[in-house]
Amino acid sequence: MLTSMRNRRGFTLVEILISLVILSVVMGAIYQLLNTTQRLSRAQTEQVSLQSNVRTGSLVVPSELRELNTVVGGTVGQNDVLIMANDDITYRAMRGFGQLCESPASQTQLRISRNSYSGYRDPVAGRDSVYVFLDGNPDVSSDDGWMPLQITGVATGNVCPGAAAGITLTTAASAALPGLAVRTPVRTYEVMQLSLYDADGRSWLGARSVSAGEVMQPLLGPLTAGNGFRLEYFNSTGAATTNRTAVKSIRITVRGQTDEMVRPGGTGYMGRPEEELVSQVLLRNSIRP
Repeated sequence: MLTSMRNRRGFTLVEILISLVILSVVMGAIYQLLNTTQRLSRAQTEQVSLQSNVRTGSLVVPSELRELNTVVGGTVGQNDVLIMANDDITYRAMRGFGQLCESPASQTQLRISRNSYSGYRDPVAGRDSVYVFLDGNPDVSSDDGWMPLQITGVATGNVCPGAAAGITLTTAASAALPGLAVRTPVRTYEVMQLSLYDADGRSWLGARSVSAGEVMQPLLGPLTAGNGFRLEYFNSTGAATTNRTAVKSIRITVRGQTDEMVRPGGTGYMGRPEEELVSQVLLRNSIRP
């Protein structure tokens, strides 16, 4: 029995050391694989968030600007582009559309049929204004136009003929209101501003209601500093223009970057990958030259 136990061999020190070396190599490889996988997963998550962010900007901004109206050769008051710059635009943002349910009897009141009204929300006094379409001579279009009026009061209820539901707008006085035809188009709007601005050391696309006196709030981001939001303005011939009454289309560039620094592909240097989307919108023109 003792002889049998003495003849059994254990692991030598060299074998143990070799095993430890092999185990260390295997564990190191597993750790490196897990670490790379984690980095890759994080980079992919940031990339997906970045692409979603840029796509959102390329949908929201064109949707907002597509309703703008500019009149070539028209009066300044008929143009929805109020201030324009390469990374900033102030404009009349359309919020609703409807038709008069009766001819106005006063210079300060409009009644809109509830059935004809559609939009983001009901008009808000003090925040919104209204465009009233003035037809002029029905046989020609050259004297047509939209007249802007500040909304000072809003009431709802069965205010239209036949006790039908409607919206009553009290506005600034205008001698053009009495006698307007039933079903005259009206559009409600508020003055908005979109701008590239910096906050907390990063660049964002900001939005604010100028009419309501709001401060700039981040709409999306982070964007690339300096050129994350770019606007280019073109006239009817496709040439760049700085004349806001001549703008026919706007090219919008949204260039975003990841929120956190990552290693693209799970390896390489830490950085913030960028994505860019470019879109162009034709503005809505009520009156053609």
